[in-house]
Amino acid sequence: MEAISHFRTIEELVKMLDREKLLFRDMFEKRKSLAYRTDFAMEIVDYKKERIQYLIDHGVIHENGDFLEMEDVYVQFFEDVLDMNEEISVSSVREYIGSLKENINYCLEENNEHRKFMYQGNVRKILRKIGLRTLKNVVDLKRNVDVAYKQEPNYKIKKTRLKNLDEKRKGIKVLIQECEKMIDSQIVFFRMATHPEMQRTCMDVHNDFTEADHNLLEIEHQIIDYINQIEIQSALFKKIRRLKYLKDQLTWREDTNIARMLEDDNPLWMEKRPYNRVFLSLDMLRSNEDAYALIRKVAGKNRVRTLSRTEAEPLDAEFLSANTELMVSINLSEMWNAFKAQGNHLFAFIKDYPYKRERTLNDHIILYCQMATSHSDELKFMDEYETFENIEYALIYAS
Repeated sequence: MEAISHFRTIEELVKMLDREKLLFRDMFEKRKSLAYRTDFAMEIVDYKKERIQYLIDHGVIHENGDFLEMEDVYVQFFEDVLDMNEEISVSSVREYIGSLKENINYCLEENNEHRKFMYQGNVRKILRKIGLRTLKNVVDLKRNVDVAYKQEPNYKIKKTRLKNLDEKRKGIKVLIQECEKMIDSQIVFFRMATHPEMQRTCMDVHNDFTEADHNLLEIEHQIIDYINQIEIQSALFKKIRRLKYLKDQLTWREDTNIARMLEDDNPLWMEKRPYNRVFLSLDMLRSNEDAYALIRKVAGKNRVRTLSRTEAEPLDAEFLSANTELMVSINLSEMWNAFKAQGNHLFAFIKDYPYKRERTLNDHIILYCQMATSHSDELKFMDEYETFENIEYALIYAS
């Protein structure tokens, strides 16, 4: 078996994708037919056999008799980038969770600061992958549920597909719970990793899990509703088939009460009352006195008040006068420069700062959060905490 060549640089790969973009587009559109003839490909590449052979040698496509097939890795790449993937990959999230545990353990056991920072970066990347992959699985699950119910013609297969998708929904929910439990159990690591990017990543992952959990609950209700509709439609279909059989045997009047039901049923009362809109001529409405009297009569019957068009009263002079409102604000740039020039921690600086007007404790807390958020890259967050009037806050210094 000959070894498959590989692309050595990104430039070589991108150049190949650009050169054969028409062939890839055509093969990707027909990826589900599995019957892409070599003659079609030769026509697209101007009958240059070496171009097809180059793709085969580099593992982009492979021959199957007189047909060509795109390799799965490229099909999956295009489906993931174009968000057309119909497969729900729960196993990839489980692998990410295992890799996350490994990198956290490596970071806790590492003594070298540079390698420890590298492991922390790996943890952030894996957390982002877990959050994004979980949301993508939820989106794919929602799409597959709708496709299974609306496009599958066989009732038994439709019900089975929905049940299998419900099992995948349970698997996604279990993985979310496992990941959250694992993050909570590694509280020592996340307290040590005080980098703002790590905190922001953890917050984003929690938000992704919350959004995914809400969508999974909605999908669960949708699957239950679809299965119930299938049961109702299946029972109705069985009754119709049974009635058709009795009708063919000429025993349906004797063995069923269908004749009496049809005689007693009067479905016309359920229909909406027809309403035909008639548009009157504007010229007739302007010139015909009878039409005007009829309009007045209808307006009075429907309690529509007649509004006479009169000239409006002049505006009051005070509405045209310019009113100004004085608002007291804090110059955050000036306050930030003053904070960097001193050595106390942030909350003490805010509390003792000479303001021009009296401020409450709530104002101090809001300003503390604003400065800590807007200048997070220039601050040093400590693991020490203090309390002021039952409010616990972290000690933050200028880096």
